[in-house]
This record gives sequence, C-alpha cells and structure tokens, in this order.
Amino acid sequence: MTQARPTLHPFALSTMWMQHRFAAVADFAAAALALGFGGIEISHIVTPAMLAGADVAALPIRSVHFPAPTLPSPFGAPAEALLSAVDDRQRGWAVAQGYASIDLAAAVGADAVCLHLGEVRARRELEWALAQRFLGGQRGTAIYAAALAEVMADRASAAGPALDAARRSLAELAAYARPRGVRLGIESRVQHWQIPTLEELILLLNENDPAVVGFWYDCGHVQVLHNLGFHRHEAWLAASAARIVGVHLHDTAGLRDHLLPGLGELDFGRIMASLPAQAARTCELDWYFSGEEITAGAATLASFGI
Repeated sequence: MTQARPTLHPFALSTMWMQHRFAAVADFAAAALALGFGGIEISHIVTPAMLAGADVAALPIRSVHFPAPTLPSPFGAPAEALLSAVDDRQRGWAVAQGYASIDLAAAVGADAVCLHLGEVRARRELEWALAQRFLGGQRGTAIYAAALAEVMADRASAAGPALDAARRSLAELAAYARPRGVRLGIESRVQHWQIPTLEELILLLNENDPAVVGFWYDCGHVQVLHNLGFHRHEAWLAASAARIVGVHLHDTAGLRDHLLPGLGELDFGRIMASLPAQAARTCELDWYFSGEEITAGAATLASFGI
C-alpha cells in the first residue's frame, strides 16, 4: 500500500522561486498552488510590474516580505530600502516602503510582514576575509579566532547610530501596523554586519508589543552565522521561539543557504517542533530547483509535523 504524501498546504512558497521562471506573480501563484502549496509569500524581488493586471486581493498571499513591491531607491546603493539609514530622508523613504508592504498585507488578508531592519556601517571586507578562512578550513585555529574577534569588535564599535535609526523605524512601522491587524517579524540576516545580532533582537523584542512585533526566524541564515562562529543556533531559539511570527525554511551546507530541506545540515525535526502553531511557514528555496525538487523538499519538512 502506497503511503500518503504529506500535505504541503500549511506551507507558502516564496517568490524567490519565480526568478527566471515567471514574469507575473499571478502565474507564479498558480504554479505554487499546482505544486500543492497553500499560498505564496510576496518577497522583495517583486516589482509593481509583476503585480500589474492581477486581482491582487484574490492571490493566495500569506505573508509579505518588506520591501514589497520593491521600488528603486532614489538614494542609490544600497538598492534595498534601508530602515537603519542615519540620513533622515533616506530612512523616511524606507519607512514609507514599509507602510506600502503593510498596506499590501492588509489588503490581501495576510497578517504578517517580514522585515529587513538594515545594516551597520562595519568593515565588510573583514567578514568577507573571515568567510574565506572558513572555506579554507581554518575554523578552530587561533588565527581564525582572532579574525572573528576583529569582525565582532569592528561591528560593535559602529553599531550605535544604525541601531538607533532601526529602532525609530520599527516603532513607526509598529504604530502603523497595529490598527491594520498586521504583525511585523524582524528577520535574522545572513551577514553579521546586518541588523539584528541576537543581543539586538532581544532588545528590540523587549521594547515592542508582542501583539505587533515578533521574530522572523530564517533558520538558514541563523545556521550560516552559527557555522562562522558568531553565535550558537540554539541560543536564537531559546531566546525568541515564543515570539516567532514566521519562518523561512531552507537548508544549509557550510555557507550555502536556500537549499532543499534534507540536502544539508539542519535538524528540521527540532526546528519544526520549536515553531508556534500560528507562525507563517514559508519555503524560501532557490530558483534553480525544479518543481519536483521543491515539492520533495517541502514534503521533507511536512514529514516532521506541522
């Protein structure tokens, strides 16, 4: 007797997978539903043109990943709307993009928005060099430990202004989201120079209402920084599991992320058991995987329970 395949309906598929496949979100959404997913997440790769002509309210959107729909920044690099910008005009523009993401979520009945809170003006070349040492097999050596300490000290010395700006932006977005019934999730990022570190996440969660602001747990990002030695993966879950609003599900291998669940090193049994029942579950998988591979990876997740 053939065993029934686990249902994928509890999972959404991120528009990350629509890259190089679909020009329109409506076509991607139809494909995601045909693969068995219960809905989609609109991510920051989506432009207004990709939504043009669609009955947006009818799309099966379960969450929105700020900034979406994305617009080109009038401030140049970085292209992403920067909620941690110390320039008030640049930060104000980013907050306005956050309002648009919240409005989109409210319009389609999605109750969660994933937030990138920004970055610190740290010396990125130090973190790049650390990654090269990791790839070269130096993790566990004295020279690696010294390089890691240098990266962390440099970031700590530069963090203040950007973190203060991110806190102001988050407060403004939370005030806007509250009456619209939308929760905000602060995403764990894949670079140490990005916001937040675990300590910053705890600070941000403690100073914001749990009914409005929580944690968007990107398990792959947390694992990559664990592998580099910046923190322990378990510490993020221990500190913030109860505040998880949503999760980006993908596997990792060393410094590679957005892999199919089951291809890498993550313990998805532990991860799935840590998630609150109401947390949005999004498969954030790279575009080059086939539809058959995507469904197999999601089925691996479903086999651990919802």
